Amino acid sequence: MEVRVCAVVPVLNEERFISKCIDSLVSQTMPIDILVLDGGSTDKTLEILAGYGDAIKVVNNPGKRVSQARNLALELIGEDITHCFEIIGHSWIDTDHVEVRVRDLLSLESELGAKIGAIGCCTMPGESQGSVSDWIEGALSSPIGSGGGQFKKFNGREKTKVPAFCLHRVEALKSVGGWDERFITSQDSDLSMRMINQGWQLWRSDVSCVYMHKRASLRNWWKMGHRYGFWRTKVLLKHPKRIDPREFLPIFGLVLIFALPQWWWAPAVYGITLLLMGILYGLKNSKISSILGIPLCLMMLHTAFTLGLFDGLVRTGRPPNDRT
Repeated sequence: MEVRVCAVVPVLNEERFISKCIDSLVSQTMPIDILVLDGGSTDKTLEILAGYGDAIKVVNNPGKRVSQARNLALELIGEDITHCFEIIGHSWIDTDHVEVRVRDLLSLESELGAKIGAIGCCTMPGESQGSVSDWIEGALSSPIGSGGGQFKKFNGREKTKVPAFCLHRVEALKSVGGWDERFITSQDSDLSMRMINQGWQLWRSDVSCVYMHKRASLRNWWKMGHRYGFWRTKVLLKHPKRIDPREFLPIFGLVLIFALPQWWWAPAVYGITLLLMGILYGLKNSKISSILGIPLCLMMLHTAFTLGLFDGLVRTGRPPNDRT
């Protein structure tokens, strides 16, 4: 089977990063279609995109959100397109990324004797944007900060429920009706569970990675943590099998404070663990400020995520505003 790939790029006000993203796509060693779906940018994003001429196709996404952009792309791509590659406007890839991923996908399918619904890759940080950016990266690389999601470090190939920046088989996407547009965030988690329920295998492989700009302010880091917790609740309500006990450890720790006679044991162990994470990362990467910065970011993440879990039980969601 000949593989034809379309890169699907939802964007909204990405003037700071979009050139790096599109440059990496147009320079791929394997020919690909590039479809950019703009959600109503009011900065210079559209002006920058216009400079690429016929190398890319830019269309308006009236729904604004990522899930709506990707569903629109499913309607617009040609019948010869076999796979959609998902990427976002503040990320970029190496020039051979698509070729390497396709080769790896075909090899895996040959070994399994079956079609793969999607195969994801590693996520790596972009260049540092200051101390806070370094702390956030350290927190996400920590065993108590990454969870099992898109920022998890892994080696080789493995079957997964949470592939990141996937090469999706179009047939598989259409078989489950695409993305659920009710999800503003965590739409990929919902999609993955529906694909698995439909019988599709999902994998991830470390043969290449996607680089992504991370948040560079504590305010936006807090917002991200809360939003992830909020939409995590929405995913779990729809897909209870997606539960990960690790995500409820902060709640368990809070219960221990009230349950243990020596109530201070739980916060003491938690504080020592946070400090240890900061020391290990700070010494390994020669970033002394991370010794205290990473514990701060981890504590903010755990608190915001936990509050978001409860918030998701009582409220509907709204679009994020923390990508600046």
